[in-house]
Amino acid sequence: MDTGSHLLFGVTLAGTSLFWPSVAADAQLAAAVLTASVAGSLAPDFDAVVRLKGKDAYLKHHRGISHALPVWPVWAGMVAALSSWLWGAGEHALLLLGFALAAVALHVLFDWTNAYGVQFLLPFRREWLHLDAVCLTDPFLLAVHAAAVATALFGGAFPAPWAFAGAWAVTAAYVAWRIVHHAIVVRRVRRRYRRALAVHVLPGLWWFRWQFLVQTGEGYEMGSIDGRRWLPCKHLPPGASHECIEASQRSSSVQTLRGFAKRAYASWREAENGDYLVTWTDLRFWRPKDWPYRAEVRLDRQLNVVAEEIGWHKKAWEAPYV
Repeated sequence: MDTGSHLLFGVTLAGTSLFWPSVAADAQLAAAVLTASVAGSLAPDFDAVVRLKGKDAYLKHHRGISHALPVWPVWAGMVAALSSWLWGAGEHALLLLGFALAAVALHVLFDWTNAYGVQFLLPFRREWLHLDAVCLTDPFLLAVHAAAVATALFGGAFPAPWAFAGAWAVTAAYVAWRIVHHAIVVRRVRRRYRRALAVHVLPGLWWFRWQFLVQTGEGYEMGSIDGRRWLPCKHLPPGASHECIEASQRSSSVQTLRGFAKRAYASWREAENGDYLVTWTDLRFWRPKDWPYRAEVRLDRQLNVVAEEIGWHKKAWEAPYV
């Protein structure tokens, strides 16, 4: 999920601690729990510091080892220790550790529901795991958790702990429904394309809007599903081979993309000065005009890499929502 969502989820997770009488009666302890939950919700994304080494390094490592299962207790321990020290709540260290660990785990599990995915089984498996069920920023979840915070602050007689618990109960049911709905849509696509070699279905911003990519023996089919309506978009032939495509695989940007992509695809063209321009992308992340996540490599006539770049070429509010 995006940073704002993780932050809000950390606040509402901390709100459930008000069920503990000791927390409800002690504002300082409540502040310590809030610190532990919010910091824990953001901790796995501290790998953003790798941006200082460039986009290539960031995309290679983001949602990698910092999200891995063995690192969860490390983040939780550091966050709980910091919260205990800041608020002088050492006698409640176990409670703070529990909320910090829950926050870290929820962060990674929410990331798992997205199409971008997460490598939380490192170092045992390097595979990118993704459920493709929930958008990076889900308006419904934001509304539910924002409503819980507003109810706790301005709800009067309505008990704040139950507002937060209700938000998490709705969240669990909603995410489960989205996962089941995604599986149903995948089956619909497979029934329509019976000779499919691979099927990927990504969520749209609205509940019944999905976009799909199907690989067949003749190439790739892309389109959208809006409720019961099928909206085919484009057909893409199988990728062509060329010596410049083979040579481009030596570049760091292409290696990063190929290590992440489920459906890597390369195309090439010749520049005016005779250089080769090679573009690699993950076909799952398409939009009608282009593929916004791509690695672009320029090679000279001797197939030496002259320049390279990798990254997203879209606004946050534009599809695909990953």
